[in-house]
Amino acid sequence: MAPRLPLAIKLTRRTVARRDLFCELVQKITKPSQAEAAFAFHAFAFKADEHEFARELLSRRTELWLFRANQRAFCGDFLAVDMSNPRRAERRAYVIELKRGMPVRIGGGAVGLQLQNAGVAVRALARERGLLGDEATCVTVSGDGAEIIGMFTSARSAAEYA
Repeated sequence: MAPRLPLAIKLTRRTVARRDLFCELVQKITKPSQAEAAFAFHAFAFKADEHEFARELLSRRTELWLFRANQRAFCGDFLAVDMSNPRRAERRAYVIELKRGMPVRIGGGAVGLQLQNAGVAVRALARERGLLGDEATCVTVSGDGAEIIGMFTSARSAAEYA
């Protein structure tokens, strides 16, 4: 039987600076038995350019809280919450699905299956962590990681895409 894992785990600049710290974070959060450790790690492991994306986004947008989504839960690659607004109900949440070489698409586009539980994951963040209002919704963003970082750091802020 597969272990019960969270939908997302919070990343910090420190935990993405070194892969060993990320591995320790997964171990600490999921608390798997030795037999379940590989399953838990693979549910959150970075693939391709995902690790570099997380490092770059966290270094350039310090007001974003970034969460690594459980890759077996169909809720995207990352969840991001813009913490710049002190009012929970007015904060924006983003569900990010990286697709190398694909132009940025707001609203999911051609990656529907990977985002089918996006709303569930965002509501879980709202309920379990109190980061968002009770009626939290999200903006789905898919595309190439470098282009998504560009979107979040350009003069036209990501909030304008919501």
